[in-house]
Amino acid sequence: MKRKGRENVYLPLSADVEEVIPLTPETSLFRVRPEAAIEYSPGQFFMVSLWGAGEVPISVASLGGGDGPLELCIRRAGLVTGALHGLEAGDTVWLRGPYGNGFPLDLSRGRDVVVVAGGIGMAPLRPLILWFLENPGAAGRVTLLYGAKRPEEIVFREEMDGWRERGVDVLLTVDTPAKGWEGRTGLVTALWQDVRSDLQKAVAYICGPDVMIRAAMGELFLLGMPEERIITTLEAHMKCGVGKCGHCYAGPRYICTDGPVFSYREIRSHSHFLTG
Repeated sequence: MKRKGRENVYLPLSADVEEVIPLTPETSLFRVRPEAAIEYSPGQFFMVSLWGAGEVPISVASLGGGDGPLELCIRRAGLVTGALHGLEAGDTVWLRGPYGNGFPLDLSRGRDVVVVAGGIGMAPLRPLILWFLENPGAAGRVTLLYGAKRPEEIVFREEMDGWRERGVDVLLTVDTPAKGWEGRTGLVTALWQDVRSDLQKAVAYICGPDVMIRAAMGELFLLGMPEERIITTLEAHMKCGVGKCGHCYAGPRYICTDGPVFSYREIRSHSHFLTG
């Protein structure tokens, strides 16, 4: 029987690490098996902890809904994530959640979808793409625009080849090309001209560094996309996950409990949300 998590929001579930898959030199995909099956949706997140190290918010990187493991894409960026990168199959992590509102999937019905990702921001958007592939009638054309600093920092690159074969338009760009790189070079926001969908009629889902989110949302609005159909997730700003610590309080909202998914309409007047 699946459940949404513990009723006590401060009491974590244990999860066994089944596999750790390196994706880039600093990023790995962790496949973990919680002690009880948990329901979760694209765009939600878990608070992931390791005794003696601490706790961090991590968005789900898997689709959920089946009997498979929970997948978490984690970049080594500090004390806790560094400790998590020391784990191996058979070790244990602890989970609180899932938390957050998730992506508004109904918004895409009857519309083309543009997914815009930067760096590790591809992780929370991966289950979104998987959901569209599993539900082909839920949207029109699906386009992925993804930018990374260097080719070796592209996450899920092999999966993207499979997404192309299943009809997703995948457009990649890097800041600094390496020898043999045949893709684009430059900002991900320079790829609008290659999108085959009518941006004024489409819906966009965005995740990445704050500066990229701010640029992408603003440019899409100027290109005619309605602000209520420009969607982003801001999980990087959270700490406790349940609206108690005040760390993610911005304007009239808490990112962890009111989000982490917001439309441009909801946040455009609150600069606190995008500080990068």
